Amino acid sequence: MLINLVFVVLSLAVVIERSFSLFARYRMNEKPFVAAVDRNLQAGNIEAAAKVCATAPERALSRATRNLLKLMRNGYESPLLAVEESMLEVRPLVSHRVSWLWAIANIATLVGLIKSFKATAAVQADQKAAALARGISEAMNNTAFGLSIAVFCIAAHLVLNTQASKTLERAEHALFHFVNVHAQWRKGYKPPESGTGGQAGAR
Repeated sequence: MLINLVFVVLSLAVVIERSFSLFARYRMNEKPFVAAVDRNLQAGNIEAAAKVCATAPERALSRATRNLLKLMRNGYESPLLAVEESMLEVRPLVSHRVSWLWAIANIATLVGLIKSFKATAAVQADQKAAALARGISEAMNNTAFGLSIAVFCIAAHLVLNTQASKTLERAEHALFHFVNVHAQWRKGYKPPESGTGGQAGAR
């Protein structure tokens, strides 16, 4: 029971910390940030786009964009590899410790079974039945407690893992958009003026 209490404290700590990180710390108002970076990249002004990242809150998207802009300054061969390299630092920060909940769920259900086997290890043959009964009774209580921990951890893992995946997917989508905008600028593409419907022109 004490071991499972440790798992309760650990799982609560992970859930609280990851919930704060995913639903508060790493979230940002993406639309104005993406629009500001997009506007500067369309003009070929990487330094101005970098200043947008520098003044933006430290979030998953802003950090990944800052990494991408460094690659844009130095040049890159593959857009896919550029995005992947930009996400290397961000991905572990977002998904960190979420997988612990699945491990805790599996371990907590097995802790209660230890007592039923240990109970018969050091007793005489005529006392094993009673010792086993006591061990099984304690094991069932612990197993029930462990199952309740497992249900909580699995549910929390589902919510947090889904949120982490959404955060990473939104960041990757924005990075691919920035790469495409930068590639168009390098080829001399100019977006049509707002409201004019004009054709794209070459630089």
